[in-house]
Amino acid sequence: MEKKYRIIFHIDLNAFFASCEMAEDESLIKIPLGIGGSSNRGVLTTANYVARKYGVSSGMNVVEAKRLCPSILLLPVNFALYQKYSQIFFNLLSEYSDIIEKGSIDEGYLDMTDMSEEVHPVEIAEEIQKRLLNEFKLPVSIGIAPNMFLAKMASDMKKPLGITVLRKRDLAEKLWPLPIEDMYGIGKKTYPNLKLIGINTIGDLVNYEDHKKLKLVLGNRVKEFIEKAKGTDNRTVDPHRYVEYKSIGTSQTYATDIYEYQTVLTKLVSLTKKVVNRVIKDESVVKTINIQVRYSDFTQINRSKTLDFYTDNFFEIYQIVEQLYDDNQSDLPIRLLGVSVSNIKPNVNNFRQINIFDVSKEVTKEEKVIKMLNNINVTYGNKIIKKGIK
Repeated sequence: MEKKYRIIFHIDLNAFFASCEMAEDESLIKIPLGIGGSSNRGVLTTANYVARKYGVSSGMNVVEAKRLCPSILLLPVNFALYQKYSQIFFNLLSEYSDIIEKGSIDEGYLDMTDMSEEVHPVEIAEEIQKRLLNEFKLPVSIGIAPNMFLAKMASDMKKPLGITVLRKRDLAEKLWPLPIEDMYGIGKKTYPNLKLIGINTIGDLVNYEDHKKLKLVLGNRVKEFIEKAKGTDNRTVDPHRYVEYKSIGTSQTYATDIYEYQTVLTKLVSLTKKVVNRVIKDESVVKTINIQVRYSDFTQINRSKTLDFYTDNFFEIYQIVEQLYDDNQSDLPIRLLGVSVSNIKPNVNNFRQINIFDVSKEVTKEEKVIKMLNNINVTYGNKIIKKGIK
């Protein structure tokens, strides 16, 4: 009989880089510590909770951190050390579940449905938390929920060393009063625009009635965000979600770190053009779009989205690239950007199924213009001619 519920954990290492340094040298535990500020022009990747009491935070420049906390100790990034402790972290998690999805170097999702039939999930969470702290000096916060979105939101509610259970019946009390910028997936570009139309909390989003106005801000993801705010997320924990398959892609490491949002978008447009030109040249169409972002501290994220259809359309692919970046923005400067596509097949008889009443919308001059631009740019170079992007 199919289970009617799931138990999902989201486990997040607290102030991970600083915690690794303190695990290696316990004399650092009681002093304010910042990671990543090698000069006055530097930016902190994180700070321990002693430093945070002074107002120091990740993404803060070194000058401001020193002003708030003159006694702060600044250490350089040690990525090899962080990789070591990340492996320790995921090795321990694998003792509790075979279904683990890595969110990043310092966070993961576990499907604990089966194990929770024998042991209460809070007891399991307490054991994991105590073991990581006692055996490896790694503090974690754990969210327990019926789906991935709520588990992620729950793990952020109590830091450090929190364990939070978030059920659908708790949403009005625990989730909906939170500021809209705290909702996972709402990027820094998006939440100011939501506030302009009167959405200040997650509950405001749930109760917002003007979906046409909301679509101007959230685009075609209106339903997705509202459903998540209501506690619905049908994704399953997938250990292979970010495993790369056969793909076409390109990446660029930059001589100077990128700080500005618009500069990032310009770079992503260029990378996407190169990828699409190769797809068209190979006479292929694709279904999965991936981005890679490596920050100045050498941490890296890989994110992807699979469409409901195959395409070689630059504008359709770039829209997903920008969306993936917006949903996963960080305050850290960027060293490398990459765009790739996978789930590829030959462009032979690639017909997209459409509603017969929407034929006039699908077969438009816009489609003909896009195909013409693609053909020109493949032949003469991707900077010859382009269509304006909003």
